Amino acid sequence: MKYLVQFARIIVGVIFIISGFVKNVDPIGLSFKLEEYFSPTVLNIPFLETLSLPLATFFSIFEIVLGVLLLLGVWRKFTTIALLLTIVFFTFLTFYSAYFNKVTDCGCFGDALKLEPWTSFYKDIVLLILIIISVIGQKYIQPLFVTKANYAINAITIIASAIIAYIGINHLPLIDFRPYAIGKNLVEGMKSPQELGLKPTTYKTIYTMKNKVDGKVVEIDDAQYISDDKWYKHGTPWQIEEDKTKTVIEKKGYEPPIHDFNFDCNGVDKTSEILAAPKALIIVIPFVEKLTEKQVEQINVLGKDTKQQGFQVIVVSNNPIPKLTVENCFMDQTTMKTIIRSNPGFMILEKGTVKAKYHYNDMPSVNQLQNLFN
Repeated sequence: MKYLVQFARIIVGVIFIISGFVKNVDPIGLSFKLEEYFSPTVLNIPFLETLSLPLATFFSIFEIVLGVLLLLGVWRKFTTIALLLTIVFFTFLTFYSAYFNKVTDCGCFGDALKLEPWTSFYKDIVLLILIIISVIGQKYIQPLFVTKANYAINAITIIASAIIAYIGINHLPLIDFRPYAIGKNLVEGMKSPQELGLKPTTYKTIYTMKNKVDGKVVEIDDAQYISDDKWYKHGTPWQIEEDKTKTVIEKKGYEPPIHDFNFDCNGVDKTSEILAAPKALIIVIPFVEKLTEKQVEQINVLGKDTKQQGFQVIVVSNNPIPKLTVENCFMDQTTMKTIIRSNPGFMILEKGTVKAKYHYNDMPSVNQLQNLFN
């Protein structure tokens, strides 16, 4: 039992630290995922949506601290019980997501690693078993260092995690795991499986059929529906329950990491033009309602000055922006939130490759942008 507990301690501790860290560098990304869980279509607790960012920050730091405490072997009872309660909560979320097909990615490892809903659930089951072993055998968990050293390491962990989270919220994440990271070529990221010679993901539609005569309910896929006319021929007692129709993955294949990235400029798609530009400044505004008049003025000045330096300048937003003098195009809001964790945010492209990104708090000058190309 002693060796099994040590094995469980190491595995759980390391996974919690890694999982917490990738969320800690990007608390805003985790807050978007929590908003998705809290929405009326999932858990229906919308009053928590306004608390999503504080909760995301707390959970990311808490995960790291629990992992460190477990490895250090201090506060054994608190640590193991807290880990058990945390993993029970996460297991419920991943099961709910997988079973009801509500949230397609749990966000367990942020944007660093995407897991399918059922894979996330099975991962949590394994962790749950290992944590139960740690709870039962907590007497075998001994402190790794002397008391003062353990407390010092834990204090450093909390402070460092808080600083990393602060940077991720008020500037940009220290590490960008998204397909729009600096150095990424967006054209390559948009290529289809066919262009790359790879197999695409295939999907199937699941219908819930109810017999109007005897009340029997069955689930069939679209292939079964088409192959047997008893489901749809005239006079059939079978009826599709439209609100229960769902689309699921049939076979996982390659999916482009970048999708829904297009610029709708008054009905004209300028995506190819912008991706081909030698110098492009993209000002991303996912939430127009949060934009101030001062920010609009700053954007107008920056847009005018950079355009004089040969930049193609485009503002993308979810809605029209009053008093904006820069060309205003539209883009999918989820895509904009993925591109940059700032409102507004600034992305500089060179022939489709991300040259730099800036948070509004680090709004660049024209000289800064020009120096990127010198």
